[in-house]
Order: sequence, then structure tokens, then C-alpha cells
Amino acid sequence: FVADCRARNRVQRQLLADAIARLGNKGLRAIPSEANFILVTCPERGPLSAEALYNGLAERGFITRWLPGQGLPHALRISVGTEAETAGVLAALPGLA
Repeated sequence: FVADCRARNRVQRQLLADAIARLGNKGLRAIPSEANFILVTCPERGPLSAEALYNGLAERGFITRWLPGQGLPHALRISVGTEAETAGVLAALPGLA
């Protein structure tokens, strides 16, 4: 069970990281991760801030974690979810960026 969960997590995490990489021209960057989330950094200035991305995803029903309280006001933590949840985030990202 644990091995299966780790394998699924790895696939979904990579899908998220690849989608963020495709939006790199907007200033987004996924920090390499082995955890059950990815850390996305956003431009510190401009329309695509971490706060704007956080709010945009929340408006679409996705709960993420914006990190100003942890000293990372330009970063957002996106947890790895199910295939359907990941697909939803992947569909929402281009419209926000």
C-alpha cells in the first residue's frame, strides 16, 4: 500500500512540476521535491504573485498554502492529490498565469 501511494504521489507531483515548468515564462518555478507537495515560487512583483495564484486557485475550489507566515511571501505550497485533483489544478493554472 505504501509503495503504491508513493508511486502515485511521484507521478502526480511530476505532472504538477512539469505544468509549472511550462509556465516558467510567467516567472513561476517549482522547487524540486520528494515530498507530497511542490513549492512554487512566483515573481515578487507583478500580476502573478503568490497571493494572486493562491486566491485564483481558491476561487476555483483548490486549497493551497500561501506562505508569508513562513517567510516565503512569494511562494505557494501545492499538495499532491488524486489524479482528478491534479487534473483540475493543471486545467486551472494556465488561466491564472
